[in-house]
Amino acid sequence: MTSRIQTWAPRIALILLTLIAAYFLYPYLTLVLGEGLGVVSSLVFLLAYLFAVVALPLMFFALLKFAYSVFARPYLRLWRIQRIRNARYLREAVKRGRFRVIVNPRRASSAPPQSPPEGER
Repeated sequence: MTSRIQTWAPRIALILLTLIAAYFLYPYLTLVLGEGLGVVSSLVFLLAYLFAVVALPLMFFALLKFAYSVFARPYLRLWRIQRIRNARYLREAVKRGRFRVIVNPRRASSAPPQSPPEGER
């Protein structure tokens, strides 16, 4: 019990002395704090300006990176895969003979060419 009293006694005495000093020095404290608030508010405005100039564009680019990784990257990946698959499917269909490769641009049909008339054979 005595050790608790011994540790709390200096703390209480220090708090009482601080309150007594604050009471007697109140006019000086208000003057200093009033001027200090002007300096502090100027500092806060400066920090807010720096935040707007530096941090907001960085957050914008971070959001753009997130949006790209979540939305655009999977779409582009799927588009590339589909393009590769479609080309492979077309090559396989040409090999099987279902489609003809268009060589003559005037005959742009994948249908088989018409047979010549009976008289020209």
